[in-house]
Amino acid sequence: DTLDDAAREAQAAHDATRVLCLRLTRCCLRTGYGHSTDLLKELSQEERPAPTHPWEDRSLLSIIQDDLCLSLLMTGQAIWAHHDDTSNISPGLISLEVLSEICATLSTLWNTVSLRRHLIAQFEQIFTGFYQRALVLLRKRANPTDSVSFNANLVFDSEVEIILESLVDLLGLHEPGHGHASADAGALVALFATYDCDMTRSDVASELVVELCRCCGGVINDEGDVMLGVFPKPKPNDEGNTDLPLASKNASSGASSEEVQIEYWRQVPAHLKELCAEALVGCMKCLFENQDGDKSAVMLDDIAKECKSSGDEGCSVRSLHSRKRLMRKAARLFNEKSKKGIECLVSSGLVSDPITPMDVALFLRNGLVVGLDKAAVGIYLGELGKAAEAGKSPPIWERDWFHKEVLIAYCSLFRFEGQPLLDGLRMFLAAFRLPGEAQQIDRIIQAFADSCGRKCDESARLKLFSDTPERASDPAFLLSFSIIMLTTDLHNKNIREDRKMSLEAFIRNNTNYGQDITEPGKELPRDFLTSIYESIKEEAIRTEADGAEGAITVERWKDVLRGSTDESAPPEAVLTTYDDALVKELVIENLWMPIVSVIGSFWGVVGIDEDALEATASSKAGEGNPNAMLGVQGARLGMDMAIDLLLGVLNMGRLDIFREIFSCVCFYTGLLGEYNLDAVDRTWSFVNSVEAQSAVIAVMKTAKAAGDKIGVEGWKQVWALLFELRDLKLLCGGKYGILKESDPDFLREDARRDWTMYLAKGGFSDSSDKADKSKRVSSVLGVMGRALFGGEVSYDQDGSYGTNTYNVVRTIHGKEELLLWDELAPSDDESEDDGADNESVEFDSPSHLGSAGARFESQLIHEDLVIQDKTSGSVPVTGLERIEDTRPYQISPRARVRKRLFRASDFSELVSESRFMDLGGVQDMIRALSDMLQKQKTTVMTGDSTSTVAECDRLADTAEAALEESRRNDDELVISPASEAFAEVLICEIALKNRDRLGILWEEVLKGHYHRRLGKGNPMTAPGATGTSDVTNKQTPTSPGIEKCVTGLLRISSCAVMRENVGSEVLTTLHLVYPSEDDSGPVVGAELGRHIGEGLWRICRNIDGLCQLSTDGWDGLLGLAEWCATIGGQVDLDQDGIPTGLASDDPALLAYRSLHLMLHAPELKDSIPLSATRSIRAVIIAGERARFPKLSIAGLDLLLVLHSYFGDRTPAADEIWLDCWIPVLDAIAEAGKLSMFTDVREHAISMLTDAFIDKSGLSIPPEHVCVALQNVCIPAAGTRLAELLKDDRVIVEHMEEVRIEIELFILLMYKPLLHHLKRILSTNADLLGAWSTLLSVMEMLLGNEMIDESTEEDGELVDSNGMTPDQLRRSTKELASEHLRNAVMVLAASGVLQASPASDGDISAITWDSIEKMEFCKGNLEEWKAATQ
Repeated sequence: DTLDDAAREAQAAHDATRVLCLRLTRCCLRTGYGHSTDLLKELSQEERPAPTHPWEDRSLLSIIQDDLCLSLLMTGQAIWAHHDDTSNISPGLISLEVLSEICATLSTLWNTVSLRRHLIAQFEQIFTGFYQRALVLLRKRANPTDSVSFNANLVFDSEVEIILESLVDLLGLHEPGHGHASADAGALVALFATYDCDMTRSDVASELVVELCRCCGGVINDEGDVMLGVFPKPKPNDEGNTDLPLASKNASSGASSEEVQIEYWRQVPAHLKELCAEALVGCMKCLFENQDGDKSAVMLDDIAKECKSSGDEGCSVRSLHSRKRLMRKAARLFNEKSKKGIECLVSSGLVSDPITPMDVALFLRNGLVVGLDKAAVGIYLGELGKAAEAGKSPPIWERDWFHKEVLIAYCSLFRFEGQPLLDGLRMFLAAFRLPGEAQQIDRIIQAFADSCGRKCDESARLKLFSDTPERASDPAFLLSFSIIMLTTDLHNKNIREDRKMSLEAFIRNNTNYGQDITEPGKELPRDFLTSIYESIKEEAIRTEADGAEGAITVERWKDVLRGSTDESAPPEAVLTTYDDALVKELVIENLWMPIVSVIGSFWGVVGIDEDALEATASSKAGEGNPNAMLGVQGARLGMDMAIDLLLGVLNMGRLDIFREIFSCVCFYTGLLGEYNLDAVDRTWSFVNSVEAQSAVIAVMKTAKAAGDKIGVEGWKQVWALLFELRDLKLLCGGKYGILKESDPDFLREDARRDWTMYLAKGGFSDSSDKADKSKRVSSVLGVMGRALFGGEVSYDQDGSYGTNTYNVVRTIHGKEELLLWDELAPSDDESEDDGADNESVEFDSPSHLGSAGARFESQLIHEDLVIQDKTSGSVPVTGLERIEDTRPYQISPRARVRKRLFRASDFSELVSESRFMDLGGVQDMIRALSDMLQKQKTTVMTGDSTSTVAECDRLADTAEAALEESRRNDDELVISPASEAFAEVLICEIALKNRDRLGILWEEVLKGHYHRRLGKGNPMTAPGATGTSDVTNKQTPTSPGIEKCVTGLLRISSCAVMRENVGSEVLTTLHLVYPSEDDSGPVVGAELGRHIGEGLWRICRNIDGLCQLSTDGWDGLLGLAEWCATIGGQVDLDQDGIPTGLASDDPALLAYRSLHLMLHAPELKDSIPLSATRSIRAVIIAGERARFPKLSIAGLDLLLVLHSYFGDRTPAADEIWLDCWIPVLDAIAEAGKLSMFTDVREHAISMLTDAFIDKSGLSIPPEHVCVALQNVCIPAAGTRLAELLKDDRVIVEHMEEVRIEIELFILLMYKPLLHHLKRILSTNADLLGAWSTLLSVMEMLLGNEMIDESTEEDGELVDSNGMTPDQLRRSTKELASEHLRNAVMVLAASGVLQASPASDGDISAITWDSIEKMEFCKGNLEEWKAATQ
């Protein structure tokens, strides 16, 4: 504002003139070059009249290359001349309108492809010196300290905004009709292929993207290393300034010294950061479009030349970029020590071996674009080198002659022709920094004089130094050295003004150098020396930084153009093609990490640290969040950029990069690996970070869109996020939530409540003696459970779940206390149904908001507006309102976030949509869950799942030791018992959603998972019983995860039964939940009996599927039924403790129902194995154990049904009768012999008798009838008869029952034998064995020992009918004797018995000898013998 009105008017007029000229220039460019690609060639070749002025002898293309581009660049750079004190460009002020026209003209030049290919060197300087320089200055703006600096920042931001808008257009426009879009794949790909893959060019594309990333907040040091770690939010300083510069926070990681020197930098303004992000998104969209691998054309002059010169037919963009990467490494080593850099050049094959001085000179001349330090170049050029010494052979590049040749070759690479000595000196010294030693400077300037002194305008045209070029080098050397001294003298602030060299002194010192150097008449003119003095006084010779670190000068521009002309192709250029897809891959390989760094910065706190907690504490204190809107902006930008990058890289086919990016995005949620805080702090940190919430949404959307590509590790991170959200109570339940199972619960409501109480009381802790340590740390939940729910209750006493002390090691994160996988835990002021119809909850993003980030931002704004609208004008909450007066929108922040996440990303779709994924993706999902559970080892003794049981014993001595151990393990994944159960539910749900592919999934992943989880050796399922009889007293502790693992296996089994060739494979695995025959297998806790019973019933309901089972499948199913019956049989008690019978969900009753259904299903009549006897037998025993005879009788009926199947399956092998039918009879006989209930015994004996004489009995082979009678029926009858007649008191108390039972047993011995006697005799079956066994029983019953059993006291025992035990025994003998007589008569009539035995060992001899031993029948022996005759 120091200009007066006249100056302002003049400036405005000048700006108007500039605007008009620039618009006319653009019009000419679009008209002349926008439609014909051959116009440049025609104009350059057309015949023009002889020029009348020097400036007329130039083509239009030359004017554009030399003048227009330089004017645009220098005028554009003038906007920050008064902002940057280090710049030496001419200061000047231009209006924003002029700057806008400059940017538009640059865009026109770039979009005109026919012209762009001739401006490769020019655009290199434009992109680095204008656009990239603007980005560098933008991120290095200091915080304003007064109004002047504040206004200066505003002006600068307005100027940079115009530049960024132009850059967005250049990088983002990709539509047909635009010049560059019709010829290549976008600006970024063209820049990368043209510059980043050129050995002599700067990395324009990479550096431009890196600067954009730095302006967006990405952490990238000067060496290009990306910091992908935690990006904590910095604290504001005491003066109220904002944050520290990102580089200064990472100074130890390689940040530049210049950045560290500045104490505070301001944050990039939000609107400018938005433009930078838009530029990056535009780059990605152009990069990821048209993934078809088309060939694109671009002018790659140097690439084409290098391929031609090397003769390498396979020269590609990738190989060139790889060579440039090696060159960059060599430059970095050279900066440390020149010897290392040159060795790297030779070893990498970048130069010929042996290396030549020209090779090193070219490296020093062109290596600046790959990071070669100008100071290092100057030091090497000034070194003298090592002289030859005897016995020593240093490398060739360290020899003195080699250094001398390098210096000469280096100077020869400059184009000094046709320009003044001063301009040549400026150009020369701009390429490196002079060393500090005078002798080194002398050698360098001497070499410069030898080269420039012969070619410069003063020597070649004006002949000021000498008439012979050979003698011109000495005057040129002295004059050049004098110019350098003059620069130091005039521009050194430490020299006083009165002591600085004057013009006259300079002229006097350089007019004549003496007769040995200055020829007569060749004294330097005064005007010539005056012009040099004035030029140096006005502008010192400086070694300016290149590209974004400095400003362009006229001399530097000339050097660029001259070098380009010398090293480039002819004017018509060389058109070469490159594989578009290959270049895009290279771009992604080099730039994905900076972009990911930006995503992390947009999302703010991606980890939980002290800074975040302090910010959280201030929010709790009511200070609010002044940067809340910036957080919403970061959430939107980060989400859109992350999703675009992930899906774009995926479509490109780079799975390796895609998975690395996905892993970073998962880490940026802040939910992984941060377990050093309790649940309250972790929840509060996440709830108050919309950035972290947007990161979670981005992860879930990517997982749903590309779930079959993220791999096992990616799915592990997705599941870990879900587990952490579940632990923090941030997952919705209800009808559409993920915290539910698709099938009904295996437990009734009351049983589920009992199970929850069992877990709350710590029922899944270790029951060993080690758990009784007095120093063991007990959880709060376990203590409260025992206080509220009482002491220990045994499972086998009243049917409820047992309990042990819940002993765990307390940790910081407290995950060991989370037990219920579907726990929602609403706050006091919320419920899961509240707000379901509230307008603050229900919100559909407008359809025109295309991106996910925009919809999420709109959703957040809508929530705030609704809350603000509801609370405006309302009475503040006083805390005295009643519950019904609480407004429905006043829900807790956690509930709001929970519903926000549900609306933005339905987590249940991860499972439901898996049916549309590839098979490999589904396997990865399940395998990830299985691996995570397997690594947890055990959660029995400690909530820190990374500790084993042995480690827990060591940690149990002191709580402090346990706390320290948990801190050491905080960096590993920790899964709570509840999330462990959740993981098992997810595995089952995924399998059920993919039931069409269940067979492959089972064979590949599911089978191994359940074997690892439930198999032998798993500490959660170690054998806990030594036998089935004692199983209820020695239960294996069961965790929530094991519960869901077992129920998941049962649910999959129920589904697999309906799948052909799958059911048998799955049901075979059911043996994992019950003990094997030798009792050495795993045993799942008996407290899961109700679960297993319900699962058995659901499996058996699928009758059609059971028809397809194999033998192994049936064995698993029937074994499960046997196990249910074994652990069941718990009688319900009423309030008075009186048994009321079995509960409807008792495992034994469910086992009976299942067996009853299968045995009575006509479809299974030919399918169910005849070996089901064991299962039915277990049901009968369960009825005895439960004192519930109805169940035992029902089980006996099932045995009879099973017996009937033997007759229908003919012909049956002998093994079937011996292995299956005999056990059926044995089970019936066992019930009749051992049951404590008379009804059961009588029913069993009657059934056993009927089994021989009913219609099914006719199908029994006679030989097997004899075997059954000999080994089962007769011995059982004899044993039971002896017991019945033994105790007089029992006889008197149950006289009628004993009498009936005696009659049934006697019938059991004789009736089946006589019924099948004819068939036995016709087949020559072994009648002797069965008859001998019967006779031995008769000897016991009718012998001496059974005659005088009563005593005098016994004689007094009389039942209600007046019958004594002795009378019952006598009647029994009479009955038995009568049956024996009848049997003897039948055998005699059949010709089996003879009065006179043929031999001592035949049946007749055995019979008569046995009867003779029977005192009760001995008198009838002769009569019976006579009857046989």
